Amino acid sequence: MSRTSSVSRALLALLLLLFVAPARADNDDDESRFELKYGKDLHYGGGRVTIDHRFGDLTVRTHGGSNVMVRATIRSSDAAIGKEIRIVATEEGGGVSVKTIFPDVHIRHGHLSYSVDMTVTIPQNAPLTAKNQFGGTDVRGVRAASVVDNKQGAIKFGDARGGSHTITNAFGAIDIDDVDGDLVVNNSNGAISVQKAAGQLSITNRFGSVTVDDAKRDVTINNANGAISALDIGGTLKVTNAFGNVKASTVGGSAEVTTTNARVELSNVNGSAVVKNAFGSVIAQTVRGNLTVDSQNSKVDATNIGGNAKIDTAFGGVTLQSIGGLVDVTTSNGNIKSSDTGAFTAETRFGSVRAERIRGSADIKGSNGGITLQEVSGDVKVRTSFGAAFIDGVTGAVDVQNENGAISVEGLRGSGCKPVSLRTTFSSIKVALPASAGYAVSARTSFGRISSAVPITTTNVGEETLIGTIGRGGCRLDLSNSNGSITIEKE
Repeated sequence: MSRTSSVSRALLALLLLLFVAPARADNDDDESRFELKYGKDLHYGGGRVTIDHRFGDLTVRTHGGSNVMVRATIRSSDAAIGKEIRIVATEEGGGVSVKTIFPDVHIRHGHLSYSVDMTVTIPQNAPLTAKNQFGGTDVRGVRAASVVDNKQGAIKFGDARGGSHTITNAFGAIDIDDVDGDLVVNNSNGAISVQKAAGQLSITNRFGSVTVDDAKRDVTINNANGAISALDIGGTLKVTNAFGNVKASTVGGSAEVTTTNARVELSNVNGSAVVKNAFGSVIAQTVRGNLTVDSQNSKVDATNIGGNAKIDTAFGGVTLQSIGGLVDVTTSNGNIKSSDTGAFTAETRFGSVRAERIRGSADIKGSNGGITLQEVSGDVKVRTSFGAAFIDGVTGAVDVQNENGAISVEGLRGSGCKPVSLRTTFSSIKVALPASAGYAVSARTSFGRISSAVPITTTNVGEETLIGTIGRGGCRLDLSNSNGSITIEKE
């Protein structure tokens, strides 16, 4: 035989080994697949039903009978492994126990799969503890207290009555619907959704969103790195979060939200609302009680607040509208805009203040920004610098101290004596007086002129000084300036 023929036969044998052997291995896998149905009924005489399951889906249902029915399908890609999987279901003095037991498996090469999908039907009034790993868990219809604990799989829980319920998961979603009784929900690395919860509701989560819709009583949510949505809450709402937006609407009691690096939206809160935030905007609409916002690097918008509003922020603007009670705003590096409020107090740096329709007094401290006040039904007090102050429509006294900014006052409407005191430097003062006004005038300036379109009976007059009486006199009108003019106009 030639050497060439020997080499050819060797190559042919090698090809057969490469292409035929894997086909036989696949056929062996098909033949070794294992599936076994399991069923057992146990008498339930009271106590707790306990299920300890792994590597497969777990379904729990209830019925009106007095027995526990266990049905399962055991599957394995290896028959030897499948035959070693056991289900132990026993009646015990304290109730019924169901447990899956798996062999210790060490795989070095190849692929092996096995699972047990189990359905357990229990009496409605039986307390339940169900644990599962590496599979989904679905529990419906329990009428007693329950504990459901899962890992690496989703949980569905619903139509539950009686007692309290604790639902815990990790690396899987939790979906809860229609639960009567107190409810505690814990998760990590998975979303939580709760609908129709009639009892007290407490939720803790990390790295997953939280959604609550239609909760009849108090709700507490602690989350991180996930958005929160709470809708139609019958009682109080308390939320703690970070790195996830918070939205809450229709809250029957008070609302308290603490978060960072996230946006907060509140609407239709029947009680008071407190928001603590940083690096995220705050929006509050229709809060029937008081509103308190303590934030940093946040923009704040509030509309239709029934009580008082206290806003403290930094590096963010504030916009307020329709505030029933007192307003107290403190910010830095942000503008303040307000409309239709009670008595108004505001302080800002590097920002402007604009407020109109104030039902009470106004007390403003600012710098490096203009101040505009319109329609103030009480006294006005302004302390500012490096920005103009414009006041229009005041029924009370006016006291403005400015530096390096103009002052303009008009629309003085108060009856009786309402003194006016205006002081500035390096800019102008202009005041418009009603025709029936009576003031004792003291106007002084330096490096500027004083002029009046209103007749004044003078006792001391000069280019930079004017002292006298307008009308009947009596009410004080003090105007002081340096390096700027003073003008008295007639409305």
